[in-house]
Amino acid sequence: MSLNYVRIYYGPYDAFHTVSHKPQKLRGLRDHLHKLGYRVDLVPVEFVNYCMLEMCGHEVFRCNIQNLLFNTPAELDPVCMRAVDAVVDASAKFLRARNYLWFWSLIDNQLFRRSEFAPKDHWPFDVDKDSYDTCMECTYCCGSLKKNKT
Repeated sequence: MSLNYVRIYYGPYDAFHTVSHKPQKLRGLRDHLHKLGYRVDLVPVEFVNYCMLEMCGHEVFRCNIQNLLFNTPAELDPVCMRAVDAVVDASAKFLRARNYLWFWSLIDNQLFRRSEFAPKDHWPFDVDKDSYDTCMECTYCCGSLKKNKT
């Protein structure tokens, strides 16, 4: 899943004696996150007065949906700006964590290749490949004479 993907789970809320889902409450938040380059999905749930933002399977921000202003730009809604700040901070933390884990896996991989703790190559005898390149007589291993067909 991308670091720039946000799911907003929102529930119905009571307004003028009716309880229903109103995605218009999230218009300012959704538009502002789109401007910042995030992909936003609105997911209706059945919990009353519920709004939760999720990134990479982790909850980033939660609030009562009644605290958001109806059809208002994000700059005029303080709760919406707190949600946007939480998303931006979380994406920076996820990026830092991904880079940190990648760096440590690279170090672990290289640490065991280039140190005294690396697995040793255990051959029954030392192999010197250079001595057999131009040699005509194989006296070290079998004592036979090689004939060159040139």
